[in-house]
Amino acid sequence: MFRPIVRFALVLAVAAPALSAQQAKAPMDAHQHGAVKLDAEMADHFKGIPLTEEQVKQVMAIKTRHHDAMDALKKGAKDQDDPALKAALKQHMDAEHAEFKAMLTPEQYRKFEENMAAHHAAEAKGEAKHRMDHDMGGMKHDAKEKAEKAKPAAGTKKP
Repeated sequence: MFRPIVRFALVLAVAAPALSAQQAKAPMDAHQHGAVKLDAEMADHFKGIPLTEEQVKQVMAIKTRHHDAMDALKKGAKDQDDPALKAALKQHMDAEHAEFKAMLTPEQYRKFEENMAAHHAAEAKGEAKHRMDHDMGGMKHDAKEKAEKAKPAAGTKKP
């Protein structure tokens, strides 16, 4: 009976340093998993651009600062279509992009510009489709109203 206990103690003595090293490494891994990441919008803007962890932190800080300011402007505006509001929002977007440019390498910024051009093209296409769907919906609505007006009332005979 003494032998199994001694054997168990030896196994623990040998395994303890390895277990201790693994536990010491765990917080570092957990810290890496908790690292700042790009949100979905920024991931789209920076698609295909390898960023350092420091650059990711900078991107998110820049975005947060400017988007919080833009949200405050929108919230305080009485008219969301006000040209002054739109100009202020554009000014923030331009400043945000200038800060991105300052922290990126020329190659990274070139890819960022490509991503933004594609993003705005898709946005414009979606907006155009929305307008077309809206217009078509209006046309369908008008055609439906005309058809209903042309129907004879219930219980009446056609002339």
